[in-house]
Amino acid sequence: MNKENKNDNQITELDRTIQALKVKKKVPFKKMRLWYFEVFVLSLLLCAFFGVISELMLSHTNIFLAVVLILCLVAVSVLFDMIGVAVTASDIKPFLSKAYNNDKSVALAVELIKNADRVNSICADVVGDVCSILSGASGATICVIIITNNPGISSFVVSIILSSLIASINVLGKALGKTYAMTNSHSIVLKVSKILGFFVRKKVKK
Repeated sequence: MNKENKNDNQITELDRTIQALKVKKKVPFKKMRLWYFEVFVLSLLLCAFFGVISELMLSHTNIFLAVVLILCLVAVSVLFDMIGVAVTASDIKPFLSKAYNNDKSVALAVELIKNADRVNSICADVVGDVCSILSGASGATICVIIITNNPGISSFVVSIILSSLIASINVLGKALGKTYAMTNSHSIVLKVSKILGFFVRKKVKK
């Protein structure tokens, strides 16, 4: 009897949570302005950090390592774009039905989906776009290295080829990543929450 009552209470709480999520709350304008400012500052810091790292690496490296760096930036961009899409597309109901088993990773997944707009902004718009921009800038650095070592090559042709190639790889990677994220959103969100669980010591409120 106690077990049945406990299950009934969990189902009732689940229904309440679902109904609460359906109600769109109006976010105060001041809070939104603060969020936009935080996104701006985060983007600025990430651009500066990754920009310095890439410049230090490219200024003392060869073409091969520079290409590896660009591919890593593209991979990070695609990966975070996938996470943002997966969190946005994921259904919260399967996670809510498991969130009462004291599973921290499931509780984190619920928090991610509840804040899907912010998670998507940070992953896709901030980290993803910053890495995409820096991969293009790194391509320009490679272009300079190639022209310096081969004075007879047209800088215009090299620049067009490299920029087009890097942009095409970015677009293709994000297109494939978004398709995969849409069809496997549940598993992606769960894996991300499990990884976050290693860094979150405090118990997440459900």
